Amino acid sequence: MRKRLRNLYSEELVDSDYLPELVELGVLIGSHRTASGINQEEFARMIGVSRRTMTKIENGRQSLSFVAFLRIAAVLEMRPEYLLQELTRVTQRKWSRKGEDLGRVGLSEQVWQESAKKP
Repeated sequence: MRKRLRNLYSEELVDSDYLPELVELGVLIGSHRTASGINQEEFARMIGVSRRTMTKIENGRQSLSFVAFLRIAAVLEMRPEYLLQELTRVTQRKWSRKGEDLGRVGLSEQVWQESAKKP
């Protein structure tokens, strides 16, 4: 159990564990950083991590602590909830482009079909 928890909370993610949302969050952070005109090394110094760690965050290869997320939002002069809302919009748009209906998430096939038949 301890080993499993230690693996669950480790900062490094193995290739098979990449979360699409984590990758998208890294892309959003990187795009806002470049739009602000801050290079990666300076940005990493401002939030208190190494440049290598910042690269991993922007590539979705390392999870963020809540404190690091708040620091990133502060340096980008954004409210943290704005970044999360933007992440939600991006991931929902990608899901809908893949043909997945967001209404079906968490519903059984039978329940979905019955609700779709109702006028």
